[in-house]
This record gives sequence, structure tokens and C-alpha cells, in this order.
Amino acid sequence: MHHRPDGLDVAWSDGERRRFAAVWLRDNIPSGRHRNEGQRTFDITELPSVEIRDVRLANDQVTIAFGDIEDTFVGDWLRHFDFGLADAGVTPTPTLWDASFQDGISFAEYKILHEDRGALLPWLEHVRDWGFALLTGTPAQPGTVEEVVGLFGHVRETNYGRVFDVVVEPDPANLANTAGRIGMHTDNPYREPVPGLQLLHCIVNDSEGGESQLCDGFRVAEQLSHDHPDAFRLLTTHPVCFRYLDEGQADIQSYRPLIELDSLGRVMAIRYNSRSASAFDMPADVIADFYDAYRLLGQSLNHPAARIEFRLEPGQLMIFDNQRILHGRSSYQQGHRHLQGCYADKDALHSAIRVLQAR
Repeated sequence: MHHRPDGLDVAWSDGERRRFAAVWLRDNIPSGRHRNEGQRTFDITELPSVEIRDVRLANDQVTIAFGDIEDTFVGDWLRHFDFGLADAGVTPTPTLWDASFQDGISFAEYKILHEDRGALLPWLEHVRDWGFALLTGTPAQPGTVEEVVGLFGHVRETNYGRVFDVVVEPDPANLANTAGRIGMHTDNPYREPVPGLQLLHCIVNDSEGGESQLCDGFRVAEQLSHDHPDAFRLLTTHPVCFRYLDEGQADIQSYRPLIELDSLGRVMAIRYNSRSASAFDMPADVIADFYDAYRLLGQSLNHPAARIEFRLEPGQLMIFDNQRILHGRSSYQQGHRHLQGCYADKDALHSAIRVLQAR
């Protein structure tokens, strides 16, 4: 271990090395937190000019004397930080899939998850990693979908209410309330933020057809970036407007790319819903190529090789990442079909996973 006024170099016995800036160490002193790993008790503007005056090592603890304070760090805590990869626990790497996963579809038992928090963990991890999960054995009664959300978080209420019903209506305002085919799409792309999770619970299904379909938008986007990089660039750099208009009640709009990237260039969200897209507003020398890219994306998302398909029976439920997984359904014939859905937020699901893992 070697220190200078502006930093500390640490070498562990197995050869691993880290360099820590003095200002970073001072900003993260253990005594500067309210409770363990809680809120910081001071602001960066309150720090004096930071220098390391002295360092003492005892067992697995490093005591550092700064100009204004002395504090002790645990070696394992310092080693936890691999700078540049700090978001690994916040943004897990998704497991991508396509139609070849059809044979891997399975339903978890609601009663088991409800009674055993240990069994709940792998189900929630499947939602996080694969983007969706399925459940069977839930009571085929209205309101049950809210109880499922309660396993990990809270319902995200919208202008559609806490829950919404997917049934055939005589004069529907939404195509979901018909018996027709619904192509692959994400819900509510006009919202900021878009609901992170969607749940759909089957209460009645006496119809012929109406199979549920899911597609991994991240997998399609990855393939598109590899095979058609110019189209991928257009879809990630030119925003489009999405709008939901209910005269006198709501006018919700968002202006975002169809494929959103994070600061590291990774795909973080798909917004694809041709029914809710407004007229594209972009330069004349771009629009034709953009439409080619848009069509290519739509064809890829709706291709049979990209999707899995299954029939939801009464008491079965699906949950999926609405910013990654696109959903649709085949058309169906006469017969009553009633799904009830709601939205929830991903941060609650990720929080529940970390809490269960810590136990």
C-alpha cells in the first residue's frame, strides 16, 4: 500500500490492485453516512481541500488521516469497487432469447411463491434477466393481478386506473378490446416514464385462438445493430412523437427514439407502437431512409423466428418488462375472453431481488 496527498494505491495479496483518489475516499468516509450505507450526512460543497496526511493498516482495516478528519475503511469494502464496472449490480446483463426458447416456457405456482419468499427470488430474477415470467394457480377473480404485484412492489396507477380489462366491447376505443390480431408493441410509449412492468391475468378464456405472443426487443435490436448498422443508427438517433389523446381528459405525449441507448451505448428501452405514433417530424433527407429502418424493425419484431407463443388459461398470468419485451396476440373467434392487467415499476422488483438475496 502506498499513499500520496492526492490518492491511495492498494494491492491485495492475490495481486489485485486499485487506485483511490483522495477526494473520493474523503467523500465516502464510513462515518459520513446516516446508518449503514444510508444517506450521506454532508454535501460535496462542504468539503475542504482534500489531502491524505497519513495511512495506517491493521488487519483488514485501513485508517486514513485527512486534513480535517480521520476514518477507517474495511478492505473488503474498498475491493468491492471496480471502477468502470460499478453499474453491474444496478444494470444486470440481460439474457437474450428468440423463438428457440419456445420449449423452455414454464409456469411457476402462485401458491408456492406467495408462501415461500425463497421460491419467489428465482421467479423475480427470471423477470429481470429474461424480461418476463409466467404464473399459474392464481385465483381467476378480478383484482388478483394487484395481489401478484404485492409480492414485490406496488401498482403504478395511470389514467386507465389501477387495473384495466381486456375484453371485447361493442364500440371500442382501443383495438385491444376487439377480437382482432394485435401486432407486437410496447404499452404507453407516450408516457414519461414508460411503465416498466406490465402484468396480464387471465380470468376467463372460452375463445378459439387469442394466443399470447412475446418478443425480446433487445435481441432484435442487437441483431439489427449487427446486420443493419445504418438502420440501427437512424432508429437510435432520431426521436419520434407518441401521443394519447382523450378529448377533455388527457393529452399525453413523449418524444423519444424507437430504440433508446444508455450512456455506454447499450440498448436500454424499446418504444414501438405504430398505433400511438404521431406523424414523424424529421428532415426531408432522412425521412425515406428512416421509414425503411422503421419497417425493418417492425418486420423483425413480428417475425415468427423472434417470438414465443402460448395460451393463457384462467388463473394464469404473465409479467414482462414493458421497455424490453413486446407483446401481441393472435385473433380469436366467438367465445368470452377476459384478461385483467396493470402496471408496476421495475425499481421495486429490483429492490425486492436485492433484499431477498441479502437474506
